Amino acid sequence: MDSNQLFKYVYAKYGLKFEPIVSGSTDTYVLMSPLDSSYFAMLSRIKDKGNDNSDAVLDLKCGEFASTIRDLPGFMDPVRITSENWVGIALKHNYNDQAIKKALDYAFKLAMNDQGTNVTKSQYFYIPGEKTEEKYQAQPIKQRLPRRQVNDEIPDKIRQMRELYDYSILPSTGRQKNFYIQGQFMADYEDKYKKYFSFKRFSPTYHDMNVGQLRSYFTWRTKIRKGEYHRASTSYVYVYLYELFNNIGVEDPQAGYERLIDFEKNYVDEFDLGIKTYLDDWLKDYVLYYELGKEKIAEHFAQEIEQDHDSEILHYPQKYTAEELAEVFAKKTTYWKSSKVIVKNKPVFTQILKCVWQELLDAKKYGIAYYSSFVDKPKVVERPVFKSGVFYRKAKKPMTVKIDDVREYHYQKGWWHIHLEEAVPRQRTNLNTFLHEVDRLVREKLKLGRAIKPRFIDQAVLRAIEAGIAVYQKQKEKAKIDQIKIDFSDLDKIRANASVTRDSLLTDEEKQLEQEEQEQVKKQEQKVEVPVSEDDYGLDQDEMFLLMTLLQEKPWQDYVQKHHLMVSILADNINEKLFDEIGDSVIEFNEQDQPQIIEDYQEDLKELFLKG
Repeated sequence: MDSNQLFKYVYAKYGLKFEPIVSGSTDTYVLMSPLDSSYFAMLSRIKDKGNDNSDAVLDLKCGEFASTIRDLPGFMDPVRITSENWVGIALKHNYNDQAIKKALDYAFKLAMNDQGTNVTKSQYFYIPGEKTEEKYQAQPIKQRLPRRQVNDEIPDKIRQMRELYDYSILPSTGRQKNFYIQGQFMADYEDKYKKYFSFKRFSPTYHDMNVGQLRSYFTWRTKIRKGEYHRASTSYVYVYLYELFNNIGVEDPQAGYERLIDFEKNYVDEFDLGIKTYLDDWLKDYVLYYELGKEKIAEHFAQEIEQDHDSEILHYPQKYTAEELAEVFAKKTTYWKSSKVIVKNKPVFTQILKCVWQELLDAKKYGIAYYSSFVDKPKVVERPVFKSGVFYRKAKKPMTVKIDDVREYHYQKGWWHIHLEEAVPRQRTNLNTFLHEVDRLVREKLKLGRAIKPRFIDQAVLRAIEAGIAVYQKQKEKAKIDQIKIDFSDLDKIRANASVTRDSLLTDEEKQLEQEEQEQVKKQEQKVEVPVSEDDYGLDQDEMFLLMTLLQEKPWQDYVQKHHLMVSILADNINEKLFDEIGDSVIEFNEQDQPQIIEDYQEDLKELFLKG
């Protein structure tokens, strides 16, 4: 119901018109009693500070029955009138036109009865009998008992707090902002009230309490802060939690977090487990909103992280082992454990599965978004920060918090946009079909077990499976090659054994000739001047010998042959080790494939090694 519909209804029902409270005003209208011209309804158009839009709010005078009406869905505290006998209705957010009409009718009758409380006088209702046209005698509705009043003295601090309530703020933010302002004002207040008044209200605030309830709450809160835990009305508990969400009465978010954890342990777990589900969710919001770090996020999101673990492995298999991927398939499918060929050749299928799965997830390569279509699909959930709680949102920059690889929280203007993954319908069936085709093609390619009939599956998936099997086969062939290793530590022993064998086959004349050749080699080695220098540039004895023989133009062949060396390797090592000093290779091979010093560097090398 909008304001125009309300105007028409009032005129048609009561013959009354809303009149501007001030002549010419279009913001505030009132309905006046025909008896004494007193107001019993007030319609206000309140402009939103952020734009030119306005919200229509109707305040009704409902007498002592107002407190009961305010508890009904769609009703709230009055906006313009500061009285407990009035109720408020935001027309834009109230979709129960019948409830508005009944409340308006009650306010009108109350005004016509000169504000008497017995507005039901002379009103009757009938209860039809069963299978008869007779009517029961009309019965008057009993008069409602007056509300109990609390006449205790109001402490100045509480009186001042109640006066802080700003009725001019729009209902959409006014409740939260007023709670925050009043809460900060009462942050350090303590009370020692001897009486106790219970309190029951949905989404409670200070404004919903009378004086006795306020004093009861602050007395209970005083004891809680001192570590004295006693059961109280659940609505008081919620108010205390709302204070901590808004960091009322704590130095910083870390202190607020510690208070929440302490309260959960000493009060919620002991006296009111019904709150625990809400508090657990609110604690998650708290550590995210106030950015309390990865450790606390991991602690409070442990269940979500565990739930997401399988999805992480399926979505990002490259980060996990083949065995971990196989475990997920064992949990999410029935085929993995039921196929006798897979069970019998589990190590082989485990490795093949990872190769195939990684191939299949390459959507660009095969033109199919298999994961999001057949396994898990992305989902975005939106909800306000501290949902169902009273939280005054202050200016805060948008932020993103990563819970794990598949779950992120994006904050913007008081709302969480939660990005996560959820299983698609028939996920198990899809994965079973996939495994069946892997099993079928592996049997065919690797000759494992008898052939089985194909199932219907996208051709792109089949190509990915075949490519994955091919990758596995290449890896297996490479592994075989890598297993062929030469143990160079045994070469000396092999050479020694070969020498012994050769010596046993030589005649005395051949041995004599070989001995003469060895003596000649020794003489040649002695003729080669090998300098002794502190800086040999990393050259070993063999490399130094070759370099010196080339510089001095002396034979090197017998030395290399005797020591079982390869001249090309020696030359490469010399070039590499002298590169930093010379800036180029110093040895090259001529047309006869013999090493020689490059002419441009002969003098430089002699300067380094022979003239030192």
